[in-house]
Amino acid sequence: MVEEVIPVEAKVEDRAETKIEDKVATKVESKVETKVEEKVLSFDDWVKVELRVGLIEGVDDIEGKDKLYKLSVDFGEQGKRTILAGLKPYYSKEEIQGKKTTFVFNLAPRKMAGFESQGMILAAKNNENKYKITFIDDSVPQGTKLE
Repeated sequence: MVEEVIPVEAKVEDRAETKIEDKVATKVESKVETKVEEKVLSFDDWVKVELRVGLIEGVDDIEGKDKLYKLSVDFGEQGKRTILAGLKPYYSKEEIQGKKTTFVFNLAPRKMAGFESQGMILAAKNNENKYKITFIDDSVPQGTKLE
């Protein structure tokens, strides 16, 4: 019977490569798990986010800003708010005025372009990298909380 003779150096090299590959794989898996964990929102955090339907009553340009609109939004019994939104490249004023859509209602106010924005409109990018808004049916009153 003929046995294959493998030099000791080759065995050591093979084991070292395997250990290195295992370490790299473990680090990569760990980083992927960490990134996924960073994006996971606990249920306790989720229930803090208040999404409400708002009626966009006014859409104004902001001097010197080519992307921002200043929206006047009616939330029914919750009152009216000013919300700044970077939708100018994607929608004309006429396309969004008088429409109902979804807003993050309990977002901390933020100073932008000299105004205080008191919420955030929800929008998604389409396959052309353009923001699109989901409009809400008129049968849903402004101020309605999304569940």
